[in-house]
Amino acid sequence: MYMKEEKTIKTMFDRIVLRYDLLNHLLSFGQDIIWRKKMAEEAVNNFNSRFKVQGSKIVLDLATGTADSAIAILKKRVKVVGVDISYEMLKAGNKKIKNKFENCLFYPIVASGYQLPFKNNSFDAVTCAFGIRNMHETKLALAEIYRILKNGGRIVILEFSLPENIFRKPYLFYLKKIIPAIASLFSVRSAYEYLGSSIERFYKPRDFVRLLEDSGFKNPKAIPLSYGCVYIYIGEKF
Repeated sequence: MYMKEEKTIKTMFDRIVLRYDLLNHLLSFGQDIIWRKKMAEEAVNNFNSRFKVQGSKIVLDLATGTADSAIAILKKRVKVVGVDISYEMLKAGNKKIKNKFENCLFYPIVASGYQLPFKNNSFDAVTCAFGIRNMHETKLALAEIYRILKNGGRIVILEFSLPENIFRKPYLFYLKKIIPAIASLFSVRSAYEYLGSSIERFYKPRDFVRLLEDSGFKNPKAIPLSYGCVYIYIGEKF
């Protein structure tokens, strides 16, 4: 079942890659850069205090897309493996990184979040920006992340949410009406209609925190950003 879903998602992202970065920055009013920076900080900061054995650290950036999140993590001077189901997205991201860094340690891999091609206990941290929402078999994806994390490792997920405050109604209007209209001028309207509907269907923050706990992660928490329109979710493996 999930293979059919992945094929649909892959095709959608292959089609929108050309204007993907432009629309990310435009539609978020540039906030996506700040959100990704915060995710990178949560993933990488305090590495030394979390691991008894020192040395080079490696982060898996799942659903890396055009590598904006990977770039934020690379600035922390760690190795990054970028995984995505869309070859076109990965190709664009890899090109961007090569133009930005010299001798960077970035390794792009086309793979499914449900079947990660890595051994158990391989990564010091796993990040995922706006990608877990597209993995509808979320429990399976979290199980894979847990498997490939080292003991002491951390999962850091950045994801959209619907605010539970006065911003909810105007935000929904923006998602359902304004974003598709703007996107239709630059890209594929249906992909951005999917964006709004997928955010509506996704877990509420408290439910996702509970799911992290049920998946084995310790000390799960949710950090709201931009008045609850976006959350950073954190869990640890011990």
